[in-house]
Amino acid sequence: MKSSLSILLAFLLLFSTVGVAKTTHWCMGHEMDSKIGFGEKHLDCGMEVPIEDSTSEDPSSCCENKTQHLQVDDDFQISQVEFQLNPYFILPFLQVFIFEAYFFNIQEVDFPAEYSPPIPKRDFQLLYQSFLI
Repeated sequence: MKSSLSILLAFLLLFSTVGVAKTTHWCMGHEMDSKIGFGEKHLDCGMEVPIEDSTSEDPSSCCENKTQHLQVDDDFQISQVEFQLNPYFILPFLQVFIFEAYFFNIQEVDFPAEYSPPIPKRDFQLLYQSFLI
């Protein structure tokens, strides 16, 4: 689970720094086609102008491609951490975790199995709630 999450976050970081371009083809004020990729794409709507009719509008005047580049402006910087070991920390750490010193060695108390504690005497006056007045 941790490795798949790490890979997913690494790809997210990679794609955010590379950037994405969205190209949209507009024909006569209407959006005809859109594509998303890593660079600018050439799109057209398939509109053709007859060769003999050269006085009419050409498709380049009514059609246009607009490209939007989406990219994070900030550069990713790995922060570096300084780590110094305190000499007062090293000795107890080595003693406890490396040499396994048992400072709080608690011994288990074994009771014999055949011994049972005596049954306490019952106070019949309290048990039957009869009191001498």
